[in-house]
Amino acid sequence: MLSIVSAIVLILTLAFPAFSVFDSGEVTKNLRSDAYYLQSLDEETVLFQKNENKKLPMAGFVKIIAAATAIEKWPGLDEKIKITDKNISLIKYDYTVKTAGYKVGESVSKRELINCIIVYSANDAASIVAYEISGSFDGFISEMNAFVKKLGCESTVVKNLTGFDIDGQYTTVSDMAKIIKYAMTYPAFSEAFSATEVTLKQTDLNSQRTFSATNRMRNSTISDYYLSAVNAGKQTSTEKAGECAAVIASQDGYTYLSIVMKGRLEDIDRDGVKENTALTDSKRMLSWAYDNIRYRVVVSPSQVVAVIDVTAGKGTDKVKLVPEKEISSLVPSNATPASVLYEIVEGSAPEKLRAPVKKGDVIAKAKVYYAGQVLTEVNLVAEEGVKLSFFGLIASGISAVMKSSFFIFVIGVAALLALCYFALLLKKYLIDSGVLTEKAPSKVTAKNASQQKKSATPVKKTPSKKQQSGKNKIQLPDIKLPKIDLSKFKK
Repeated sequence: MLSIVSAIVLILTLAFPAFSVFDSGEVTKNLRSDAYYLQSLDEETVLFQKNENKKLPMAGFVKIIAAATAIEKWPGLDEKIKITDKNISLIKYDYTVKTAGYKVGESVSKRELINCIIVYSANDAASIVAYEISGSFDGFISEMNAFVKKLGCESTVVKNLTGFDIDGQYTTVSDMAKIIKYAMTYPAFSEAFSATEVTLKQTDLNSQRTFSATNRMRNSTISDYYLSAVNAGKQTSTEKAGECAAVIASQDGYTYLSIVMKGRLEDIDRDGVKENTALTDSKRMLSWAYDNIRYRVVVSPSQVVAVIDVTAGKGTDKVKLVPEKEISSLVPSNATPASVLYEIVEGSAPEKLRAPVKKGDVIAKAKVYYAGQVLTEVNLVAEEGVKLSFFGLIASGISAVMKSSFFIFVIGVAALLALCYFALLLKKYLIDSGVLTEKAPSKVTAKNASQQKKSATPVKKTPSKKQQSGKNKIQLPDIKLPKIDLSKFKK
C-alpha cells in the first residue's frame, strides 16, 4: 500500500484569498481595480488573479486583437498599401476617433500600419488594414473573432474596431493574457508592443510625424506609475471599460505579464491628484514580484515523498520513493523543498511492488503543489534497490495460492466432504453402541414386494363371467421339468 510520509505544507491555501496565490494579503488588500492577472512568462505561473474570467468591456484592447489578426493573415509586412476612399472609410465621416492623419492617395507599408494600431491606436490605420485583408469591416471582425476562438478565448467577442463601448463586446483579463502571449511570438507584434513611439515617414502628401505610446508606466517623469522593469504594453480606457493596462516587465532574468481591467481614477495617496488604479495596481504587483519571488529548488531527489510495500524482498518489505530529479520553480524567496505538497497522480502507482526492484526505477507520478497551485509534475523513483529473496518468493507464492479463489474453493469442498465423512462415522458409532436404532428403509424394492405378496393372506375374489364359463374345464398343473445336462452321456 502506498502512503505519503513527507508532504508538508508551510503555506496553506486557505490562508490566502482566492485571488492571490503567493502573498498573504499585503499586496491584494491595496489593489483597487475590479480585475487583474499577473503571470510569469518564464514558466506560466500565475502570481495574482482576481475576477480573471469576468467579462468586461475591452476598450482599446481591441486594437491588440486587430493587430495580431492582421499579422497572422498578412504576409510581407514591408509591402506598400495605397490609401483609398474605401479602405479609410471607417473614419472618413467620424472626427471623434483617434487617427494618424493618413490621406487618400498615400502609399504606406503594412508594418507602419500595424505599428500605428498597436502604439497609437490609430483608427484610420485599423480601417485600412481591415479592408485590405477582408474587404469589409464585418469580414475583418469575423476574422478577429475566429482568431481569438482559435486561441481558446471563449469569453472574448469583438463587434467593432474602435474599442468604443458597445453591448456584446467584451473580454477577460485571462483571455487578454492568452492573446498577448500568442501575439508576442510574432516579431512584428513584439517590436510594436515594445515601442515607446511610432514615426510615420514623410510622403508626397504628408509630413513626417511621431506619435508616443499610451503606456505611462514607461515615463520616468511620472513617479506614481513609472517602473524601470516595464518594457512593453498598452494603456486604454472608455467610460464603461474604465482604466485598463496590459504591460510586460523584464528584470534580473524574470519576465511578467500584467493585465488590469476596470480600474478607476482615485486619489490613492491623498495628494489631491487622482491616480489611475490600473497603473498603480500593475506597479504594486510587479514590484512585489521582483522583491519577493525567486527561482528556488522545490523538488529534491533527497526528499522521501512516499513509501510502498514490496513482496519477496530481501531484508525489507518497503521501498522509499523520491523525486527523479531536482526541479526549480518560481516561489517566494524563503521557500524550500519542505514547503511543497506532493499528490500521487491517481492510477500511476501500484498497490505494491514485487522484488527485484532496481534503484531509480520509475514507480509513480506526483503533482507538486505550492500554496494550492500546481507547480509541476514529477516522476517518483525507488530510492534504493531491493533484491529478490528465495524464501520470500516461496512465501509470497504460497500466500498468493492461499488467497486465490480456486484454492479457497478446493478447501471449502474438502472441508464439506470431511464433515460428511465425520457425520457418517458418528452415526455408525451411535448405532453400534445402541444409542440409535437403524430404521427400515421406507422404499419397497421389487424383491421385498414379491416376498410380501407370497406371505400375504390371499383375498378371495369373485370370479368374472369368463372365469365362470371356463369353470368346468380341467386345469392342468404347471409342471416344471428338470434340466438334463446331455454332455454327461457318452455316445
